[in-house]
Amino acid sequence: MSKYYTGRRARHYNARWRTFTARTLAETQAMIDVDALRSVPERLGRLPRVLDVACGTGILLKELLERVPAIEAYGADASADMLAQARIALKGQPRVQLEQVEVGAGETAKLPYARGCFDLITFTNALHDTADPVGTLAGLRPMLAPGGQLVVEDFARREPPFPWTIIEWLARKIEGAYVRAYTLAEAQSLCQQAGLHVACGRSFIVDWLWHGWVLTGHPPW
Repeated sequence: MSKYYTGRRARHYNARWRTFTARTLAETQAMIDVDALRSVPERLGRLPRVLDVACGTGILLKELLERVPAIEAYGADASADMLAQARIALKGQPRVQLEQVEVGAGETAKLPYARGCFDLITFTNALHDTADPVGTLAGLRPMLAPGGQLVVEDFARREPPFPWTIIEWLARKIEGAYVRAYTLAEAQSLCQQAGLHVACGRSFIVDWLWHGWVLTGHPPW
């Protein structure tokens, strides 16, 4: 786990990254098929189940619960300090479970959840920290219930003449961990290698420095 997401940086993460987070999570939410979530009780006779992988301070889960209150919400993150912020943000929500665990390659991406469990899995602003992205995405795939959706979002690698190599080097120094950004085309390829069908993907601009991409995929039913 990156040391960046601990201590004071975790406590002030929301304020420091307010604009970036608002923009990237808005793009993420635009990709989510909310109608499909709302139809789960009628189709399957249970509440929709949503998992936010690398949930950080819980902002995305909080926003999803505002849009679709009748969901079972799960969040997983490696940082106890980030989860402490998430517990504050999600206080009073009766159907939220947060786990301190680091996502990785392998069966169910090393997460403590059953196969075929979730109607929506989100994985935002974290693929760049993942040493084995194909293995991790392949592990998330079997946790989707039939008809479920995986939404992945992250910042994008910039192409020359933009000096992205320097930015990525600085990010590695700051985070103290593996960092590799991908273009949308590369992210789509990673998903396909992981056995996912990419239904839709798009690029977007946050500001002069940060560009991003978001895509939605599912197993080939």
